[in-house]
Amino acid sequence: MRQVVLRGHQRILAVDPGGTTGWVLFEPSAEVEDWGGYGINVIDWGEERDQDEVGNLVWRWKTARLKHERLTAVVCERFVPRPGVRTWEPEPIEIAGNLRWLIGKERFFLQQPSDAKAFGTATKIHKYIRGWDLPFNVGRGGAGHAHDALRHALLFTNVRWSPQEAAA
Repeated sequence: MRQVVLRGHQRILAVDPGGTTGWVLFEPSAEVEDWGGYGINVIDWGEERDQDEVGNLVWRWKTARLKHERLTAVVCERFVPRPGVRTWEPEPIEIAGNLRWLIGKERFFLQQPSDAKAFGTATKIHKYIRGWDLPFNVGRGGAGHAHDALRHALLFTNVRWSPQEAAA
């Protein structure tokens, strides 16, 4: 069941938080992909080890001078520490909290890693990772964290976004 929250033109950041944070800055696209869902227009992507720099990016995009360049939402992978699985590191929770504070709780969305992985199949993400230049080089040369962020971007676009503007 679709739970549309955002409509029309949006500039969204998808984040896979951690010791190395993968991110994809994108705009949802009303064009239906060959697999039957909405695609995205990738603006930029990266993998960042400095969590302060991730916050700086969000602040810079949120406060952009031109309205159509401003960040309107953040979708972030939910992280729940599980005892006994491996050593717990605080970065994912700290980054998620910082992003929620920067963008505002009504524009901050969490997703389960398993949902993004199930939705963002290799077939769906192939379009965005097949080339050498934007928007088709997401994650090229990285450690895979940008690919995880890409999965969250595609899931969000197909579950929480609608191309139609809200009625006035």
